[in-house]
Amino acid sequence: MRATTVRFGEDLWRLLEQEAAKTGLSAAQFVREATILRLGLLAGMRGDEPARMTLSTLAAAAEGARDGAVAAAVNDETRLNAVQRTGLLDSEPDARFDGLARVAARALNAPIALVTLVDRDRQFLKACIGLGEPWASRREMPLSHSFCQHAVAAREPLVVEDARADPVLRDNAAIRDADVIAYAGIPLIGADGQALGTLCVIDSKPRRWLSQETELLEEIAGTVVAQIEAR
Repeated sequence: MRATTVRFGEDLWRLLEQEAAKTGLSAAQFVREATILRLGLLAGMRGDEPARMTLSTLAAAAEGARDGAVAAAVNDETRLNAVQRTGLLDSEPDARFDGLARVAARALNAPIALVTLVDRDRQFLKACIGLGEPWASRREMPLSHSFCQHAVAAREPLVVEDARADPVLRDNAAIRDADVIAYAGIPLIGADGQALGTLCVIDSKPRRWLSQETELLEEIAGTVVAQIEAR
């Protein structure tokens, strides 16, 4: 394996780390995928089919590694035990959590807001404001329909303007089945340091989330965590 040193200024490095965290990648993985994308573009412009095929194989391997990292974080037994200890899985609707989700929806002018707990193979909806059927009645979604699992795995806010164009989320079934296009989710980190789920807001059309909006969402998420801990 060849080693190389690439020097970034602090501002560029900070931006790279922020964008990598949003997609659940390390900075190194983010640079690797960006390189594959750039090389693929150049190969396509030249009509270099062998190079394009090689890059396609590399991209598929990178995607598989990323999915594996998300699954490993979600299925971490310590994290799952922390989710169980909340006592919230499959619990009845609670006006306190519904109220906080409603505040988030109104504050960010979003049609949908959720408080989720990410379990081994599903996300339980402790609060769901504005969500369509059958999900609102079921109060859970399989991980095939979960954006929240990526925020939980990265332990960082996940902000998506248009999931249909996002390399990580574009194949997520929630786009088709729940009309999830724009998403902003804040992981709920418990006192023991475990990521339990998210407070998220959703729009059915592309949207640019402002930094002050995500900061406000983080403040509300802190109140959600306090409510969980109070139990």
